[in-house]
Amino acid sequence: MNPSTHHDDRNRVRDLMVLGWSHAGQHAYVASLGIAIPYVLVAFHTNYATVGIMLSVAAIIGSGLQALSMIVRRTSIRVLITIQNVGSLIGAVIAALAPGISVFMAGRLIQSGSGWPQHPVGGAYLANRYASTRATTLSWHVTAGNLGTLLAPVIMPSIIVAYGWRAAFWALSILLATTIVVVVFWLPSPWHRLAAPNDTTTAPIEASFWRRLGTLTRQRPIFALLLAGAIAAGGQGIGIVGVYTPGYLHSSLHLSALALTAVLTPLYAGAVVGPILMGSIADRTNHRAILVANYGLGALALVLFVLIGHGLVGLALVGIAIGIFSYSELSLRQTVFADYLPPGLSRAAFGIFFTVSQSIGAVWIAVIGIVVTDAGFRIAFAVMATTFVVAALVVLWGTHPRASALRTNLQHDT
Repeated sequence: MNPSTHHDDRNRVRDLMVLGWSHAGQHAYVASLGIAIPYVLVAFHTNYATVGIMLSVAAIIGSGLQALSMIVRRTSIRVLITIQNVGSLIGAVIAALAPGISVFMAGRLIQSGSGWPQHPVGGAYLANRYASTRATTLSWHVTAGNLGTLLAPVIMPSIIVAYGWRAAFWALSILLATTIVVVVFWLPSPWHRLAAPNDTTTAPIEASFWRRLGTLTRQRPIFALLLAGAIAAGGQGIGIVGVYTPGYLHSSLHLSALALTAVLTPLYAGAVVGPILMGSIADRTNHRAILVANYGLGALALVLFVLIGHGLVGLALVGIAIGIFSYSELSLRQTVFADYLPPGLSRAAFGIFFTVSQSIGAVWIAVIGIVVTDAGFRIAFAVMATTFVVAALVVLWGTHPRASALRTNLQHDT
């Protein structure tokens, strides 16, 4: 092997590890929020409908800000991710100090508003560097975030039981502080420019760039994948499952904090293993087919979760399946989306991908919260499962069995 190639490979792995730990911090915040909410509801005398609407507003604002990736195409990824992690730390500290639900949710708003670069900027950066193994690479990025999700049920319930939910957010703040240090010192990206050659050296002049981007978004496969994401957000892992699963276990099944850990830890372990497993299978078979299969299996797991009863073993086993399929959706759909992208548009296109999918999808947080309040958790989980089924049908309608067969035409059109 050429020594320079080997050195470059090591740098790329380092990039993936650093961005992954940053992603873990973002997920740890959201998962911790979901675990703490049942206790916060009691402390602040509120309900799931109110909290769901507040969470939805924060998610919509944070998702909408991902559109900035279309503008800051030449800004250093190191700068953007550092600002993101500082904002997340501030959000956790505010949550720990909050005297009421409004201030508590203000912490989430700050964290959500600062967290926009992770997916579009980090995803585009990694997709360019690992083009030949895109599904596996993007799945590792998602899985790294899910490691943060897994940390939450391991750490949060025991701290809540011993010291209260505020102490748990102080512990989360320490974790988020480490993400700042890692990115500042170990992400080998200059502070003054973008470290993603494929997005800068091939960038066309502004007018041509916006024309190509507009043409791309009008293509049927791109539209279908954006629509599928907006629909499937109703059953996706971090936004919905991570928020309402702890609530179902605590408020509907009345499980203790330790029993919560026994169920949520396998679920989040599935979220860690799932994207890697599904991404690896997708790279070896067909990206689109695995995405559709993932939707079907995810819907089945969501329905079984509320039909399985109170047994911890059954809940944990179905929870593993939810972790695998609900948390793999994003990386698999992102992979199929990237299969259609022409050179030079990845960061901006990923910005559209996450802005449209997650901004519209964020409404689901409020919708599910209202369904939980008015109809109960069983109906809410049925709605989650339905979103996956509909998303699968949209993907089947709008995309081609072999994206590579159409990619050349899309590149020519744009």
